[in-house]
Amino acid sequence: MNKNIIVETKGLKLHFPTGEKNKQKEPLAVKAVDGVDLQIYEGETLGLVGESGCGKSTLGRTILKLYKPTDGTIMYKDQDITNYSTKKMLPLRKEMQLIFQDPYSSLNPRMTVGQIIGEALVAHRIYKNKSKELEKYVMETMETCGLDYYMIHRYPHEFSGGQRQRIGIARALALRPKFVVCDEAVSALDVSIQSQVINLLDDLQKKFGMSYLFISHDLSVVKHISDRIGVMYLGNFVELASKQELYDNPQHPYTKALLSAIPVTDLDLARNKKRIVLEGDIPSNVTPPSGCKFHTRCPIATEKCKEQIPPWEEISKGRFVACHYKGAEINGRG
Repeated sequence: MNKNIIVETKGLKLHFPTGEKNKQKEPLAVKAVDGVDLQIYEGETLGLVGESGCGKSTLGRTILKLYKPTDGTIMYKDQDITNYSTKKMLPLRKEMQLIFQDPYSSLNPRMTVGQIIGEALVAHRIYKNKSKELEKYVMETMETCGLDYYMIHRYPHEFSGGQRQRIGIARALALRPKFVVCDEAVSALDVSIQSQVINLLDDLQKKFGMSYLFISHDLSVVKHISDRIGVMYLGNFVELASKQELYDNPQHPYTKALLSAIPVTDLDLARNKKRIVLEGDIPSNVTPPSGCKFHTRCPIATEKCKEQIPPWEEISKGRFVACHYKGAEINGRG
């Protein structure tokens, strides 16, 4: 793997004020991202997993500066872009793109495929609107993303879900970005179509050398496409490791619980598999628990977990965990 860092965050936070105050008259805020340290390397795919509401999508959009961070820094190619204005970010928009989760709502129904893919090219003055050069380039991009050139004048409602997602990918890749946030890019698709889109993303990465932040709920998909995987819980990372290390030997109780929920097709494995069932609901990210945020649902939590925040520490080269009892055995249900 190329070890040049393309994106790095340090202590990144994004808090949304609620307009309310607690008993101590302190303003309350939704702590969507609550202090994330992260490095993404050139040409790699970093998978990001966690339950709904843990801050995965918000983190991706904050890195892209679609949200203004509350605290911390965002580095892109050694540039500190944390406080860049919208105008100053414009040149970087060509290099930093987003593939949206929903292929139905993310495409303008009043624009043709050619207009959707070519919009950014015209906005960045790479090609003139309605020019032959623009049309030729859009057709080439469509072909690269598995879309036939004759579809260029069709509207989104004329396509299937998988084809719409290819249109979204073509739109993101038209500017030849270096870094792409794939926000649940395959979650709205059928399983057979998912594999096609995953293979497409993989092929395009090899062809253009892009870096992906791949956000997903599906741990099987994440394992297939990712080089490293980060696990988020309530606005924080709890574990980060290479995919093989994470799946073979998870260290955090939350990671173990997530991996135990992956369905298996082998009946013998399914019978012997131990499922770790987490009790209770996800706590509020407005008033998160003291100490370790996971302690209210953790099967091995102690008083120490309730009082002390576990440090985010590197336990081996490139492997990070935030847990007082990392690697501890957990008894699951057969």
